[in-house]
Amino acid sequence: MKKPGARDKILLYEELSLNAWPSLQTQFYDGWVLRYTSGYSYTSRANSVNLLYPSTLDANVKIAECESRYFGQGVPAIFKITDGVDVEFDKLLEEQGYEVVTPTYLMTVDLNHLHIVPGECVMTSYIDNDWMEAYFSLSGYTDERKINIARQIYGNIKAGVLCGRIINNGTTIACGLCVIERGYAGLYNIVVDETQRGKGYGQRICESFLSSAKRIGAHTSYLQVVQDNRAALNLYARLGYKNSYSYWYRVKKEHEVNA
Repeated sequence: MKKPGARDKILLYEELSLNAWPSLQTQFYDGWVLRYTSGYSYTSRANSVNLLYPSTLDANVKIAECESRYFGQGVPAIFKITDGVDVEFDKLLEEQGYEVVTPTYLMTVDLNHLHIVPGECVMTSYIDNDWMEAYFSLSGYTDERKINIARQIYGNIKAGVLCGRIINNGTTIACGLCVIERGYAGLYNIVVDETQRGKGYGQRICESFLSSAKRIGAHTSYLQVVQDNRAALNLYARLGYKNSYSYWYRVKKEHEVNA
């Protein structure tokens, strides 16, 4: 079997991450995957164009069509650009007024050679209401519409999951989600109570996920972290994660077109 190249590796992790956080509606357009979630934007993952597969149509025509579809729903046109996307396409978006937001690393670690001491963590193999309520509370979410949409997204995850919480005196002070597909364990939504940060809880919950995922057969873990989040980068480096590739979003709002 041919050893996967850089583009194949990016495609793999992009597919895994799209499955781990499903949108409420997906369209396929000449190799592009268009995701919509009722105008709900969650770090742009739920409402964006993903350039995954070979394209045959004129790029300018396709960009205009995507703008029409997203602007028609009252949301910005957002393209996710990875290191695997042709640099000329990224330049084309820039020339058309698209701004870069949220430069991010996708990082990976080989679990086969990782010796992990699991932290104390309540772990379940399903997403229940207790976990969701804890996550929304720790993340500061109060908009009921967005919370309800997030619940729908969690309900649409079809891969295996692990939900973890660290509880202190009856109160959840840290939580996170691990989504496992094809032996790859993705860490998502790792959040620690603001008053408890800097005490090692983030590392403890990550170690619990990695230990549990390895025990049930995962061989690799991956995660996504914004490039200017120094505290998170330091944590993940201690856990053995290394940068695999980068991605960013190109965003244009409708009023920027009409200006």
